Amino acid sequence: MKILGIAGSNRVGGSSYNLLRTVLEGQSGIEGQVIQVAEVSIRPCELCFERCADSPFECVILDDLSVLLDAMRSADGLIVACPFYFYVPSKFQALLERLSCLDYSTKEKHGEGFSPFSGKPCALICVSASGSTFNAFQMLHHLQEFAFMLKMRVVASKHWPYIGLSAKSGGLGSDAVLREADTIERAKELLEQLVQEVKAAG
Repeated sequence: MKILGIAGSNRVGGSSYNLLRTVLEGQSGIEGQVIQVAEVSIRPCELCFERCADSPFECVILDDLSVLLDAMRSADGLIVACPFYFYVPSKFQALLERLSCLDYSTKEKHGEGFSPFSGKPCALICVSASGSTFNAFQMLHHLQEFAFMLKMRVVASKHWPYIGLSAKSGGLGSDAVLREADTIERAKELLEQLVQEVKAAG
């Protein structure tokens, strides 16, 4: 089973990455991979509607989006971890905008039924120093709308705010989250729920 983690931080090796890496490593029966948005080139959407998605979900901008799309397509399930900055990290927001435009243009030009992510199980995590559920709810709701747009199946967390996990990193240092045993345990619990959803999807 292939599970792709996407770390939405602008910081290489940040808390979101370290949490995903820790949760995915050493899991029996899981081929885990983590892609850091901070390490790839994702340019902002140029709204080139006349050329966008001439082939379904194919972007004319030549950067690393195609690499990320291929990884998302081949994964059995996705787990997305994004930090709460002032809101959404800028590079991650550029990714969301590119995928939104591809989804819209694909539907306009080719009709329904071409999303490569339809029915794919997806788990969502918001990382912040305090673990504030108020901030997490805003971020998780934003991520949930993105996942629903792509017709993915969002895995519910057992903890408030339920649409995903509010993960406390415990500080601004990139390794601070590794000392938050409760956060790691809850993230592993969410991963197990994701695995069960993948198995149920067949």
